[in-house]
Amino acid sequence: MLRKSTFLIILILILFFGAKTSSAKIQPGISVSPSINHIDLSVDQPEYAITYSNNTKQAVTLKLSVEDFSEFENSYKLNFLEGIDAKNYKYSLSSWISFETKSIELSPGEKKQVRIFIDKQRITKGGHYASILAEVVSENKQDKVNIKQVLSSLLFVRAATGQETEQGKINDFKPLQDGIEYPDEFVLRFENSGNVQVIPYGLIQVYDPLGNLVAKGIFNENSLDALPESIRTYDIKTTTYQPVLIPGIYTAKASLHFGKNNIKTYHNITFFSLGSFDFTKILVILILIGALIFYYKKRVYKHKKQS
Repeated sequence: MLRKSTFLIILILILFFGAKTSSAKIQPGISVSPSINHIDLSVDQPEYAITYSNNTKQAVTLKLSVEDFSEFENSYKLNFLEGIDAKNYKYSLSSWISFETKSIELSPGEKKQVRIFIDKQRITKGGHYASILAEVVSENKQDKVNIKQVLSSLLFVRAATGQETEQGKINDFKPLQDGIEYPDEFVLRFENSGNVQVIPYGLIQVYDPLGNLVAKGIFNENSLDALPESIRTYDIKTTTYQPVLIPGIYTAKASLHFGKNNIKTYHNITFFSLGSFDFTKILVILILIGALIFYYKKRVYKHKKQS
């Protein structure tokens, strides 16, 4: 089994929770597709195909393996599990994965598929997660590679035992930066307390002190998963529609929905902001206007006194 390495972690972080149809590349011409796959065993077949392509000028051998992963709390980083950690992880997938073959050879320009099988009858309730790894072994004997090259395809599986639970809520919601400047970005922490992964979607709306809608933002545009029994942090950028924002107490409303049952959750916050006014510049302008008025009145007074 491949051991964890800094290279592998960085590689898979790039792929983590991205578009479901993307392809991963670790060197020009060698790729895997899909790089991420979601399987719901209640509607999908307990198998799927991974395609490996070799567009280099040399033959390569790919050695396949599987490794479980979890997510570090409040981050986008994956925690790859081995040995006892993997055995004790109730959302492990590797125990129910098998391969059509664990080694394939690719000639220059060749493309091959490998089927991955999931033991639907034995898999336990909830969600299960693993990365299908393909170590690249070059057949060029003169090739000296110091870093082990590994292609990764993340697999998210939802079992069909009838005991899959979708449950979650907004754990925290606030402007990304503290202060009195008007924020155009917010941070939201979503707590998944169920036993399956979910992809929450939603909308952020901001209202000014008079109750007017001034800004909106789409939550989770990249369709990032939240793993079970974890808290995931999402950043949301908002678009402001009002040219002038008055000072005062603003209200931001987050409305989310997630899961096959379209569960909804809401959270409102208030914050003080100076709006779009730059009071430093306004103060300077007022001082200049005051100085001009004083100078004008002084000249008028002096002119009247002379006459």
